[in-house]
Amino acid sequence: MLRIGILGAGRIGQVHARTLMGTDKAQAVAVADALPEAAAALADRLGAEVRSVDQIITADDIDAVIIGTPTALHYEQIHACARAKKAVFCEKPVDLSTARTAECVDICAANNVPLFIAFNRRFDPNFSHLHDRLRAGEVGDIEIISILSRDPGPPPNSYIPSSGGLFRDMTIHDFDMANFLMGEAFTSVYATGAALVDPTVADLGDVDTAAVLMTTASGRIFQIS
Repeated sequence: MLRIGILGAGRIGQVHARTLMGTDKAQAVAVADALPEAAAALADRLGAEVRSVDQIITADDIDAVIIGTPTALHYEQIHACARAKKAVFCEKPVDLSTARTAECVDICAANNVPLFIAFNRRFDPNFSHLHDRLRAGEVGDIEIISILSRDPGPPPNSYIPSSGGLFRDMTIHDFDMANFLMGEAFTSVYATGAALVDPTVADLGDVDTAAVLMTTASGRIFQIS
């Protein structure tokens, strides 16, 4: 059984905790969070211990770490896990810098440590089935693919300034689906957005409504809205 440490007991940490509770192939050993009461509540549900981030990363009784902390912490925590030879499952985005993201990939490769990023939609049966049908040519030549993407609810206002914004934090899943489904590299991207639902989002420097149009070298179009 894989022994797991969870960094972050917020919304996404709780999602991954529920997944662990539903499998007999892995077990949550310890939880860490900047808010002690949040770590304690999640650890109690899991039958796990509350430990510090460093204690989890260096522990002998933990094989892998789920990183569900704020994006700004991912880089250092991935590096620490790699040095400690801990497999890593990290929430997206890895970092707001592509160069720092590449450094995370490199250090995990150098230490022979598995690194998996939470692009879960590729494993959703519906998307996977669509991908297979497209690759098999069952729907003919691809001309346009459109995705409608909706979050079930807005994130807390306190999260928005450090999230990287809607495009990096939410639309990143749709960018991943664009590559997964189209099977061809994109050569142009046009994106626009506005805060039409909650004016507070604009005050925090983000948008809550957006659309993206991307094209490939062959002229195929992918729409996200």
